[in-house]
This record gives sequence, structure tokens and C-alpha cells, in this order.
Amino acid sequence: MNMRVYVNKNLLLIIGFGCLMGVPLFIDAPYVIHVFIMIFFFGMVSVAWNILGGLAGQYSLGHASFMAIGAYVSSMLVIQLDITPWIGMWISGLFAGVVASCFLYPCFILRGPYFSLATIAFGETLRNLFTSWDAVGKAQGILLPIYQDAWYYMQFSSKLPYYYIGLALLVLIYVVFIYLDQSKLGYAFKSLREDEDAANAIGINTARYKLAATFISVTLTAVAGAFYAQYVRYVEPDLMLVQYSVEIILPAIVGGVGTAFGPIIGSFILTPLSEYLRVAMGSKVAGAHLIVYALILMGIIRFSPSGIVGWLGGKNIFRTAIMKKLGGR
Repeated sequence: MNMRVYVNKNLLLIIGFGCLMGVPLFIDAPYVIHVFIMIFFFGMVSVAWNILGGLAGQYSLGHASFMAIGAYVSSMLVIQLDITPWIGMWISGLFAGVVASCFLYPCFILRGPYFSLATIAFGETLRNLFTSWDAVGKAQGILLPIYQDAWYYMQFSSKLPYYYIGLALLVLIYVVFIYLDQSKLGYAFKSLREDEDAANAIGINTARYKLAATFISVTLTAVAGAFYAQYVRYVEPDLMLVQYSVEIILPAIVGGVGTAFGPIIGSFILTPLSEYLRVAMGSKVAGAHLIVYALILMGIIRFSPSGIVGWLGGKNIFRTAIMKKLGGR
């Protein structure tokens, strides 16, 4: 990348981050702050999914179940063991990463839509299990104990702390993606995405790197799920529905799969749009936001398959230096 473009890009990111830090100073409406928190949340889970789907090319449609595992585990740690969510979110993230790695490892021999179908099956199996499991409240879910302004329990009477916590987590997950994208591990992920057979031919252990991508992606997704649980203070099995996995993926598709900033752009577009449609049309047309999502998705695929970032002149995610060296186009 040209140094001048690189500097300008980072300068814009710093300015954007500074603007987001200052938003609550000018806007104090709780609903608007809530919308920003949800933008940050969907940005988190979409960037986390992008590690597995965008960098490694493994399109998971079960990430909502991993998000829910993080929400459930962190909530149970608070209720049963009185462990603060500040620690519990990372424990739940690691737990979800291990569970996903163990259960999805046999599925790594599957490619394309077959892997996606396996992740859907995993998510539905887990949802049915939690729906009938007494320890996690069955279909009723878990209602977290209510505390007032308790930092230990990550509960606040104002939405402002959640705003900054969500922004901090989004920046953290974004930085992890940037690091992976430019690291040796990231190049191995991209080789899987471009041509798994060619990656095998040059000595890359594809199963090992798929496992690494799964663990990192799911761990970060579960951390975001733990944050969501503390924000809404309620967790239920329906969080594992496929429709939520689709909502996790859509920001990345709209913004640009495989790009660092694409899922964040997509979240800033889709989340406010979804909230507006729920309020304006929710009582008149059920699922109106999903219809609009479908139209946007078809438009993106038709006019700019690489997403908004690609349309604006960003890097083409389907061309990497590795594949050029292998003779790809």
C-alpha cells in the first residue's frame, strides 16, 4: 500500500474514533445511545466472524450459537460463582472457542456449503439442548440479577458506560483483525480461502489453520455475546436462531468480506436501518427489515460483490500476493 494512502487511512480512523468518543457529549438521548451500542455490538461480532469467513474462507452460519454460549457462560459465572463479567467474558470466550474447535474439527474436511450446513446443524442442536436444559432455564432463559451502578457486575443505570465499553471492545477486535491480516498466520488463512488444494501443495497444514481461525473467531464472538448479555440482562435459546447468524454476517457482506473496516461500515448502515424499520413498520409489516436486508444484499452482489469497501476502491479481497505467486489471477 502506498505510504501516503496508509497514513491518510489511519488518520481517518483516528478522527472517526475521536468523533465516536465525543458523541455522548452532544447526544444524550438514551435511544440514540442504544442504537450506537447495537452498532458497536454488531460491528464486533461481524469483524469476529470475518476472521473465519473473510480471512480463512470458512463460511459459518452458526456464529449466533457461539455468541449465545458466551452470553450463557458469563451469566452463569455471575449467578452461580459471583465472578465479575469483566473476567467472565474472557473465560466464556475461551470456553466457547474450545467447544467450537472440538465440535467443528471433524467438519473441516467439508468445503463450501457443506461446512455452512454443518455449522447450522451445530447451532440448532445446541439451541434444542438449551431449550430443554433445566440448569440454563430451558426456553425461558436466564434473567440476570439487577444491580444499580455496580461496576463489579458491569451493570449501570445509564447507557453511557455500555457505550464506551462497546466501543473499546469493537476497537480491540478490529485491532486483532488488523494484526492477523498482516501476519504470517493471516497469510496462511488467506491461502485457505483462495485455494485449499494449492495451500496443501505448498505444505500448509489446512486443518491446523482452520482450527486456529475457528478458535480466534469464536472466542471474540463469545466475548461480544457476554457483553450483550450484561447489556440486556437476559439470555434465551432463541439467540441461537439462524436469523441472528445471518444478521452477524450481513454487515461484513455489505461492507466487504475479508476487509478490516468493511463489517464496521456495514454495521453503521444496517443497524440504524433495522432499528428504524422495526419502529416505523414493525407493527404493520412483520419482518420488514429482513425484506430490506434482502434487497440491499441483492444490490451489493449485483453491483459490487466485494462490498462497499471494494466499491470505494479498497483492496480486492479475492486477490492476494500468495495466490499471485502460485500463478493465480
